[in-house]
Amino acid sequence: MTTRGQKACLVIDHLVEALGNDPSSSLRRALILNDIDQHPGTTQTEIMTRLGIDKSSMNREIEWLFNYGCVMRQESEEDGRAKPLEICGYSKRAFDSALDYFAGNHENLKKFLEGVTKILKQEKPSLRDARIIATLYEKGSATKAQVMDNLYNGPATTDNRAYKKLVDEGIIKE
Repeated sequence: MTTRGQKACLVIDHLVEALGNDPSSSLRRALILNDIDQHPGTTQTEIMTRLGIDKSSMNREIEWLFNYGCVMRQESEEDGRAKPLEICGYSKRAFDSALDYFAGNHENLKKFLEGVTKILKQEKPSLRDARIIATLYEKGSATKAQVMDNLYNGPATTDNRAYKKLVDEGIIKE
């Protein structure tokens, strides 16, 4: 049986995969991907309204998702300016794997991501930060080395910086 901590780690791992294997992707980007999957054919304006994200941030996030092949844009038949969005390819497969842990319920995945965002109390928390928290939750307590062993084999300096930031902000204890 999968524990809640293991489930959190697996969900985050699938989201990292869905976002181009980039653990530095923000939880906000994962929320946007969730919204696009929940509302196929949605537009940036509709996502901004549902998630309360400003236009500039939304443009950057959608551009990133498009450039990394996570979403595709279509031409709107009703409005030449609107570009309906859909999640696609590797991103769709990995995202569906994350969604499986919530019985296909997008709202529950959204609540999970919002909950982790609140725990992290950062301006732009990343999936790497979320994985550190999930690993500590799953293990109960762990050394820094044990936590690092459960991350994404990225640059050690980046992982250490993320860990140290969480310690400095009082979110975790060393």
